[in-house]
Amino acid sequence: MQPITQRVKSLQFFNSLIKSFYHIQNNMKFDLLIPQKLKMKEKKIVIVGAGIVGVTLAWFFATYSDAEVTLLDQKQAGSGVSQHSFAWLNVSYGRPDAYQKLRSKSLNEWRKLDAEMNGALKIHWRGAISWQETNVETLQFIQSHSELSFNIESLTKENLAKKEPLLDKVPNVVAFAGEEGAIDPIWVIQTLLQDAIEKGVTYCPETKVSKILQNESGQTIGVRSQDKDYVADKVVLTAGVVNKDLLQTINIELPLASLPAIIIRFKHEKSDQFAQHIISTPEMEIRSIDSEHFLAAEDYIDDTAANTPELIALNALKTIQTHFNTIAPALASSITVDHVAVGMRPIPFDDMPIVGTMNDDSGLYLISMHAAVTLAPLISRLAMQEILYQQESPELFSYRITRFQ
Repeated sequence: MQPITQRVKSLQFFNSLIKSFYHIQNNMKFDLLIPQKLKMKEKKIVIVGAGIVGVTLAWFFATYSDAEVTLLDQKQAGSGVSQHSFAWLNVSYGRPDAYQKLRSKSLNEWRKLDAEMNGALKIHWRGAISWQETNVETLQFIQSHSELSFNIESLTKENLAKKEPLLDKVPNVVAFAGEEGAIDPIWVIQTLLQDAIEKGVTYCPETKVSKILQNESGQTIGVRSQDKDYVADKVVLTAGVVNKDLLQTINIELPLASLPAIIIRFKHEKSDQFAQHIISTPEMEIRSIDSEHFLAAEDYIDDTAANTPELIALNALKTIQTHFNTIAPALASSITVDHVAVGMRPIPFDDMPIVGTMNDDSGLYLISMHAAVTLAPLISRLAMQEILYQQESPELFSYRITRFQ
């Protein structure tokens, strides 16, 4: 028989577990209330894709359960589209209200996750400055965000000059979203991955999955790589555009497009006053990554000689320089293109995330979305809870693949 102290602790844990499930069933909220790890050693989970979502999901499983988790990547963690992300944590604009609120909630999840990691993720909560084509459109942008209770304010030129003293050629009305921020996706991936490994996750880089394995009943039972089969109770696909190829091995066409985007890193003379916030305008989208470098995001136009990523980078350089040349001419002239990259973004046909169990296949769970960096902690937390509790999250109802059928 267990000592009385052990029996009391076991009873306390059992009671807290019952309260957690009772709370979920009665309030339909999926907050993590369990004070210690959920005992699921018999549950084997294989995650395919070690980008920002796959690694964050693995971390949640390792932190809140003792399930046996294996994380696979065809190259190295973060070597896919995550490394080519602008990594702006924002609520978006011109999308359904529920989706914008989902993104807003995920900003809070980033804060919670960073707190759980004792600030190790080094998130930059500088806020975002933006404007639209006209002052009227900027005011509409501010009003639409305010109506959804997002923290946003209108800035005059004088207010803006206090936040961005080197920025010139600005309109009379500017929006400032003070709760938005940015991350270094590779730093975050490596930090969470190391912690997940220390908590028991098995990480397998250079492991290219070629096929999803199913039994005679059509239920997923694992995946096949170049050298072995990985058997699992649940396979979770978080591999970006590769999800489409993997699902084709079981005759499922994923409604997903693969669209390129250009990320440019610029170098300039050292300055702590340059682009202190994220700056998004009709002409440019930039954010500093340190006192001598900043990133710019540009649209990929086509593959003609006139629109190569390198030429687009040079055009972006000229545009950026014009916005800083009047007040800081020496700094503006010092800006040079440091690196140009093209990332392939996974874009569901309706731009909304696809999350959840695949049709009637209880062994297969899919996460495919464009705004992976912004949504990673919230979607990972909800997905983990759906998989562990086997109870659907109301917040994900609108994002099932069945909406395309």
